[in-house]
Amino acid sequence: MKHGTNPNWFANSPLSRVNIEKDQEAFFNARLADPKSLVIPLWRGDPLMADGKPAFLSIGALSQFPKDAPVILLGMKDGRAYFAVDVSAAESAETAPFAEIGEYLQLRIAASVLSPDDLAVIGQGRWYFEWRRKHRFCGNCGGETRLEAGGGKSRCVACEEEHFPRINPVAIVLAIHDDACLLGRGHQFPPGFVSALAGFVEAGETPEECARRELFEEAGVVIDDVRYQFSQPWPFTCSLMMGFLAEAEGREINLDTEELAEARWFDKTDVIAVLNNETRDFNVPPKFTIARQLLERWVRN
Repeated sequence: MKHGTNPNWFANSPLSRVNIEKDQEAFFNARLADPKSLVIPLWRGDPLMADGKPAFLSIGALSQFPKDAPVILLGMKDGRAYFAVDVSAAESAETAPFAEIGEYLQLRIAASVLSPDDLAVIGQGRWYFEWRRKHRFCGNCGGETRLEAGGGKSRCVACEEEHFPRINPVAIVLAIHDDACLLGRGHQFPPGFVSALAGFVEAGETPEECARRELFEEAGVVIDDVRYQFSQPWPFTCSLMMGFLAEAEGREINLDTEELAEARWFDKTDVIAVLNNETRDFNVPPKFTIARQLLERWVRN
């Protein structure tokens, strides 16, 4: 499957997804019984790693997991099914099944060593399990739901309402003015770390409108010519990050100190020096983030 030119991690999955609009129970059960199938265990969204690689286990390993552990069909590749199993019921990562063969490594840390293909597959599993954890009950009647279609949707056992994975749209924008870009830092990040500004798209709002609103609300900066670049699935918040470059009318900043700890303009030459590891005057997001890819695209233009 071709993926175009999207440079973002967590995107471009090597797996072919299964059509959940059809009855997948028979297909799902057949893949569970297929000895070629593989399964990756996740503890609270973090993958089991062994020898620096994700520990994709043979499907027979499922017999060693609790019978009520959620199992998700992620997709197919070369005639082989890939599953994820949620072992978050274990009290700790050290006591989770098969921890003795490696360790359950925090996904943000594992992202620095995982291949883009593996990161896309594992990120998909984390997304599904995070959705399941937060949406076990029906939003229509409050009844408990059960997974169907290999985990691709759930159905209320009481009113039979169907539910699909929650996707939270986010606009992330790199504002530019001549040869400088606007970067900021939220209060949750350490001093010296800066990134592009972002916000969740509100009801009745387009991503472009969100980009304009967020930049003005957070930094008092007016932007125009908001240009979509690419998107990224972000499994940590079940978000779809939509990346934009935009022209700012000026460099005056009126900071919302409740939203941001700081924001300022950075010259392109200084950004290039940081990206090339020539200086550590400030820190930018790692390569697996869409904010980093927006910076990389801007400095190449």
